[in-house]
Amino acid sequence: MAIVKMDKISLIALQKDRNEIIDSLMKMGVVQIEDIDADNSENGLSGLIAKSGDEEKVIELDTQIEKVKATIDYLSAFNTKKKGFFESKRVVEKNELNEIIKNKSDLWDIIENIDSLNEQLSLLRSDENRLSNLIASLEPWENLSIPLEVSSTKYTLVSHGVVPVTVDAEALKSELAELAPQSYIEKVNRDKDQSYISVIYHISCGDVVTEILKKYGFSKVSFTGLTGTPAANIADAKRQIAEIKEKRKNIQKKIKEFADSRDKLEVFHDYLEIQRDKVKVLSNMAKTDKTFILEGWLPSEKSSEVKSMISQNWECVLQIRPSEEGEDHPILLRNNSLVRPFEVITEMYSLPNPREIDPNAVMAPFYFVFFGMMVSDAGYGLVLALITGIMLKKFKLQGMAQKMISMLFFGGISTFIWGALFGGWFGNVVEAVTSGKFTIPPIWFNPLDDPIRLLIWSFIFGALHIFAGMGIKAYMLIKDGHVLDALFDIIPWYFVITGLGMLVVGGIIGSIGKYMAIIGAVVLVLTQGRAEKNIIKRLFKGILSLYGVTGYLSDILSYSRLLALGLSTGVVATVINTMGTLFGFNIGGIILFIIVFIIGTVFNIAINALGAYVHTSRLQYVEFFGKFYEGGGKGYEPFKIKTKYTNINIIDGRQSK
Repeated sequence: MAIVKMDKISLIALQKDRNEIIDSLMKMGVVQIEDIDADNSENGLSGLIAKSGDEEKVIELDTQIEKVKATIDYLSAFNTKKKGFFESKRVVEKNELNEIIKNKSDLWDIIENIDSLNEQLSLLRSDENRLSNLIASLEPWENLSIPLEVSSTKYTLVSHGVVPVTVDAEALKSELAELAPQSYIEKVNRDKDQSYISVIYHISCGDVVTEILKKYGFSKVSFTGLTGTPAANIADAKRQIAEIKEKRKNIQKKIKEFADSRDKLEVFHDYLEIQRDKVKVLSNMAKTDKTFILEGWLPSEKSSEVKSMISQNWECVLQIRPSEEGEDHPILLRNNSLVRPFEVITEMYSLPNPREIDPNAVMAPFYFVFFGMMVSDAGYGLVLALITGIMLKKFKLQGMAQKMISMLFFGGISTFIWGALFGGWFGNVVEAVTSGKFTIPPIWFNPLDDPIRLLIWSFIFGALHIFAGMGIKAYMLIKDGHVLDALFDIIPWYFVITGLGMLVVGGIIGSIGKYMAIIGAVVLVLTQGRAEKNIIKRLFKGILSLYGVTGYLSDILSYSRLLALGLSTGVVATVINTMGTLFGFNIGGIILFIIVFIIGTVFNIAINALGAYVHTSRLQYVEFFGKFYEGGGKGYEPFKIKTKYTNINIIDGRQSK
């Protein structure tokens, strides 16, 4: 249970020293700079100070960052040196950074050249699409020998168009021959939907031809702007496309020549982000003509270091004090390596507020146990622990990703332990491949053979989990000076719930449990209405409080999911193994078994690990946190060097001036 103690820092220093102080604080990365409300008269600063930020500069830097990022993303497609998903950031030293910043004009030239080349590619792609569409529209007319610009002569008219494929072409031809003998119809092409026809007719019978064509669903096709035959146009379009492809190839070759610049652009991008962050943080400060004012939070353990650094280098007024009781401050959790991975569960829900305790030390053992119970296969646990262990070893993961993978690693270990206790080794794979000659017996018992036993233990673990949450609530009440509330609102329920559980066992244990439940119930009846002055109202409220037992019993019943998910893993694994052995153990059968086993195992591990994560988290959020946890804390976000692509080791403080 470790919420790090925080100190409040207040600083008034000279404007001329501002950039150097900001850079130094950024490099230290331990101070969270808070917003100062210059318009708030309550702080006594109204009318004396103004905001120190530069919105236009932030917008300018944001625009530059987006432009550089877009170029990096674009170059990534041309860079043969691909980066892995979990590849650690490259470390950039001061000399490399200074060299890049010195030559930043060259980088902007590269960006502009790439933008220009990309624009050329876009225009070429547009032209290629236009020509491809033209070819597609002309291909049905490829056999037409009449130039497309010819629509009429002195005495004749030409119409090109389509009719539905269902049209009787012979009937159309016959009707034209009969009613418009000075006409000629040619069927050019046909597809599944329509027929392509060309009609040449004398001007004198134009109206008759038009009516006949209309009758048969004729739709005229125009070739505006085109000259020559369709075949000639298609050939010309294909020639242009070939030229375009060659141009695109040459442009892409030029772009590839810039691909090696990606590393420099990544450093430049991160440098711009750092500069943007420094300008943005100024908006949280206030200033006068000669001074600037800074307020923030930092871990108490870092206070002396920060105080020493600032006081020794600059003339200023500096105050660092511990947070006061009830004062909201950013939350930083600190736990040992066994508990830290499980912080990700709490962080995804809500951080504790400053008046609470860190629940992770109590939650972590339960999460560890429940996750393993839900998957409960030793073979699956080994696979999960092995994969996540390799990821933690090979990749330098940070933040939430590191915590999540570490949590799954511990989940794999728990799964292995519970699997060994229950006798699950990739389901019943040993029994399946040996036709029942060999089995691996459980150390404890097999849930598939005795599910009721597992259900009982699920309820026991659930009760202990809930009791732990109630215990934390009692501790917090006592800590806040509400001893009677802890004594009367929490303790009696321990007696009631435990007593009811013992009553189910029966015998002498049941008799003891009965009296425990009665004692707890009596205390509740007599104390839950203690705020009421009227004795009748007090007793009535006390009696009504007993209804709360249904909530506790319902919560305990929720832990039956430990049984459900634990059984599902074993059942699915058994089905997979059975399917794999359907064709025996000849060559084909063995190959089939291996394929089915691998695919099925991967699926079963993935789906059950996901299910265990979701349902175990749900037990923490609802059944456990619901007993004591408020949350709502705001995470500690120190002002520090934050980068996307690289780890900039040193940054020259005076560069930002």
